Amino acid sequence: MSITDRPRQRVGGSNPTLSDATLTSLLQDPTRLRLILLSLAMGLAGAAIMPVMSTHLALNRNIEPMWIGVLFAANTLAGVVVSHWLAKQSDAGLSRIGIIRVCVSISFVAVIGLGLAEHYWLLLITGMLLFGAVSPVQPQLFALAREQVGAADATLFQSLLRATFSLSWIIGPPIAYLLFARIGFLGLTLICALIFLLTRLNVSAIQDAPLPAVRTEPPPTDSRLKWMILAIAATFASNNMYIVYMPIYLHDNLQLPAVIPGFLMGAAAGLEIPIMLGAGIYAGRWRLFSPLKLAALAGLVFYLGVYWSTSLTPLVLLQIFNAAFIGVMAGLGISVFQALMQGRAGMASTLYSNAIKVGSLVGALLGGAVAQWLGIQAVFGICALMALIALLALLKASSGNRG
Repeated sequence: MSITDRPRQRVGGSNPTLSDATLTSLLQDPTRLRLILLSLAMGLAGAAIMPVMSTHLALNRNIEPMWIGVLFAANTLAGVVVSHWLAKQSDAGLSRIGIIRVCVSISFVAVIGLGLAEHYWLLLITGMLLFGAVSPVQPQLFALAREQVGAADATLFQSLLRATFSLSWIIGPPIAYLLFARIGFLGLTLICALIFLLTRLNVSAIQDAPLPAVRTEPPPTDSRLKWMILAIAATFASNNMYIVYMPIYLHDNLQLPAVIPGFLMGAAAGLEIPIMLGAGIYAGRWRLFSPLKLAALAGLVFYLGVYWSTSLTPLVLLQIFNAAFIGVMAGLGISVFQALMQGRAGMASTLYSNAIKVGSLVGALLGGAVAQWLGIQAVFGICALMALIALLALLKASSGNRG
């Protein structure tokens, strides 16, 4: 089968559902197991590179916070453009798994280049190449998962995939910071290259699900969609600023050991997993936006707490609010997008993913400017403002009507 050749289902056709099997039989399903491993591996590589990269740029390359923000913004922009274009192509019939295979192969080369780069312009080019290749994988993975398991069980299976992604953030940052201290950034990127190589071998055995029967779909006109986009963008603007500048803040302002940022990120990710799975299991019992509003409120509490924290203990205790914020917004957010864009799984997944990336772009630029001119601690005040914007957007969405 060529990369552009995906068969379409007959009208009324169905896919096997997650409820047809026990957990044991699920893990015996080669395709679903490989999708879980794909989510874990891509998350692990990202969790190893992204948190450490800002520390590497600041300490090893002596790059100022403003220019670190510009670099992360450029990386994010590359991911948005590539992901959006590929989403249109995949919904039109381009092979999702073919896209994933090519992107993983490019990531293998780009991450090695990132480790070798010494000058800012080389860091910029290799970073954009890496993020541009990695970014389409997650939305294509979620769209492929929805097509593989069927709509009935998509929310639960996607929550499982997202929880697997969070598992990688338990393992990735602590180990990455330890490796960074022992073998340097180049050694870390070579390990990530090995992960991409193994991932490429894993996806070789995955096949596309058939395309849905041809339908004429109107463009999304649900008035709640724009508020959902704003909420997700604001959520991940705050999350991006926190991930990028928290390690620098702990090192420069609180004089904490270099392994602490990885520990905090791992703790939050560990708490996210049961929250995500619980949200996926009980999603049908709640109104569409109710758990998201509670999550945004938890985010507001978290960032205000970080802003006022002057020692490690409150930062550790606050991670439950961080986990609730990101766990629910990430775990259920994609399902809400798909509910508002019925029949367009690829575009819905990519719109969700690009809302995250646009938020990350805003966070990178805003965080860099605030850190440069007002100091690192002020960044967390802006994070709290972003969480408040997310909460207000969700309140507006929940009070609106479909139109």
